[in-house]
Amino acid sequence: MFLSTIEGSIDARGRVLVPNSFRAALEGASKFFLYPIAEGGGCLEGGGTQLMDGYRKIFSNLHPNDVHRRANVMAIFSNGSEVSMDQAGRANLPAALLAEAGIEKELLFVGAMDRFQIWNPDRFADYRKQMAEHAANNPDALAVPFYQSLGNSGQGGQS
Repeated sequence: MFLSTIEGSIDARGRVLVPNSFRAALEGASKFFLYPIAEGGGCLEGGGTQLMDGYRKIFSNLHPNDVHRRANVMAIFSNGSEVSMDQAGRANLPAALLAEAGIEKELLFVGAMDRFQIWNPDRFADYRKQMAEHAANNPDALAVPFYQSLGNSGQGGQS
C-alpha cells in the first residue's frame, strides 16, 4: 500500500530517489508505470504491475470500440511511461510528464492506497485543501462503498 506524503527532488543528473516505502509497496520491482492523471488534476499517477493488470482487466471487459475504454486507454497507456529504477531506487522521470505536472525540481510523492502520485508541491497544497473541504462537506459520501455500488455483475450496478 502506498501511504504518506514524502518530499523529493530531481538531482543534477535528472534522477529522483523513489522513497523506500514506495519501493517496498512495488514489491521489489525495478520499474513502475507513470501517467498524467486523467482528471487533469495536474499530477502524475503511477503504480506497479498489479495496478496496470487491474486496468487491463477492467478495459478487457469493455468492447474495443467503446468510447470510455478508448479514452481511458489513451489517458493511461498511450500517455504513460514505464520507468526503471536503479538498485539505489533512483529513476529518471520522463521530461514530458514532468512538464505536464509542472514539476521542475522539487516534488512530492503522495500515497494513494493502491497507487501513488507525484506532485508539484504548490499544486498539491491547493489540491489537498480542495479535497479536505470536499471530505468535510460530504461526510456520508462513503456510506455505500464504490465496489458494492457496482453490484455483482461489474456492469455499473446493472444485473
